[in-house]
Amino acid sequence: MKWEEPPLWPVVLPSLLGFALACITQIVDGVPMLFDWELGTPFAGLVLASMLLYFAPKQIGGSMELIAGVNVGMLVAFLPQLIFFVWFVPVILFWLFQSAYVWKYNYPAFRIGTWLGLGAVSGLYIGGLFAHYFL
Repeated sequence: MKWEEPPLWPVVLPSLLGFALACITQIVDGVPMLFDWELGTPFAGLVLASMLLYFAPKQIGGSMELIAGVNVGMLVAFLPQLIFFVWFVPVILFWLFQSAYVWKYNYPAFRIGTWLGLGAVSGLYIGGLFAHYFL
């Protein structure tokens, strides 16, 4: 998929969804903590929400390929955080770099999906930091 101009929805929606899910665990009492970690439940919510990409615009490509790309991107961005404490920094920087140029080139749906997955987990990390320090 190649866009004529930089699209707003693939950058804003995944990161806002991740941000909102990370903040919900601090705002709403009684949200279960999966894996005994604050970001475990929001990550599971992102995985479930990725199924909504089945209804993504057809010009992006195959919806199952897009969903697979999102889930792979989210796993690559999330699982190393369990081992490397500062993994969120390269993930956020890489996603910002990707957002600057992905729209210029014609990438397959799987590649667009990994970009969306990185954006969702970047929003999750930023929302987790915000929720921890401000909520």
